[in-house]
Parts: sequence; C-alpha cells; structure tokens
Amino acid sequence: MGFFDFFKRDQKHQEQVSKDKYWVLTTSEDEIIDPVWEQVKGAIDHATPDRSMFASLGYMHSGIEIEVIQVVGEDHVYRFEALPPKSSDDYGKIFVNDGISYEETLKLCEDFYKHQRVVGFRNLPIEKKKF
Repeated sequence: MGFFDFFKRDQKHQEQVSKDKYWVLTTSEDEIIDPVWEQVKGAIDHATPDRSMFASLGYMHSGIEIEVIQVVGEDHVYRFEALPPKSSDDYGKIFVNDGISYEETLKLCEDFYKHQRVVGFRNLPIEKKKF
C-alpha cells in the first residue's frame, strides 16, 4: 500500500462513519452530539421566540419520518416544528404545532428522544421551508 492509498482508505472510513445514526442537539450557543435527556430539557427551557435561543434535536441518518424537531418559546407558550429528512417526499415541509404549553412541548420532545417519532405530525399545519 502506497502513502496516498493510506489516506484514501482513511477518508473512505471517515465517510462511512458520518453516515451512521447519531443524535445532535443544537442551540444558538452549542452543538452536542449524543446528548442526554437533561441537556435536551435544558435547551427547551431556554428557547425564546426571537430564535436567538432555540432548541433543535435531530436523529441524523436514521431513516425515520421526522429527523429533526425544533422548539422556540415565550412565557411557557411554545412553537414545535417537525422536519422530515432530505430523503423524504415531505422534505421542505415544516409540520408546526404552535401555541402549546411547556408540558406539551416537553412531552413531544421526550417522545421523539425516547421513541424516535412525532405522533400525529401529519395532522399538524404545514409551512413550506424557505430555501
């Protein structure tokens, strides 16, 4: 094996790893790979309506119907968004549950985190993602 073959092999390995399933929690301040529930809950607690503080939780490369959820809130009233993956026919749609309580928001996020699903998302109003 030549010197350059070694780097090509290593690059192929890195490409394979990036396609593995993993959780990512993103806020305006940080990005955490494989967060624990307490970190997710903390991000939801700090979400604000002007999107200067938001919580986005994704189960990347998972092949599930909803791959990312996002939350913003104000005075314990929240906006919950569910986003399908690029591979979905629903890509570009944002399924929105607006004006929900903190408890409802927490339940939706916990269900997604524990069970990788958003129950009833197809019954939610749809907004189109702006590209």
